Amino acid sequence: MKIIITEHQLHLINEDYKRDRFDAEYSDEYPKYKKLFIKMLKQDVKYYGEAHGSIYLMNDKKEPLFAYRKGSKTLYYDYSVDREMEDMIPHHIMSRHLKNAAYDYFKGLFPDVEIKEVNGANIG
Repeated sequence: MKIIITEHQLHLINEDYKRDRFDAEYSDEYPKYKKLFIKMLKQDVKYYGEAHGSIYLMNDKKEPLFAYRKGSKTLYYDYSVDREMEDMIPHHIMSRHLKNAAYDYFKGLFPDVEIKEVNGANIG
């Protein structure tokens, strides 16, 4: 049996189920820390740039903290981001919710960009 849905319905489904299956049971925990995550990310990001089909958000030393690959629609955050935040946010909270915070932060800056996946990486 096939079910036919509109593109808008698919987008709504993806928004509802975008959380990894590993942290789905902790979804009610994220709203408690969302403002702190976003505030810390805002403090780190100072510059923006585009090159080679990617969007970059950089720190004050112009080192990339986030890279969005337009082709694959994947957002990468540099591992340095979570190392800095661990002083303020417990590790178990960081490991479960940093992807969601990176997604929310980037979507706040670029609401028209479609993000299919968020991953940590060594960007710089």
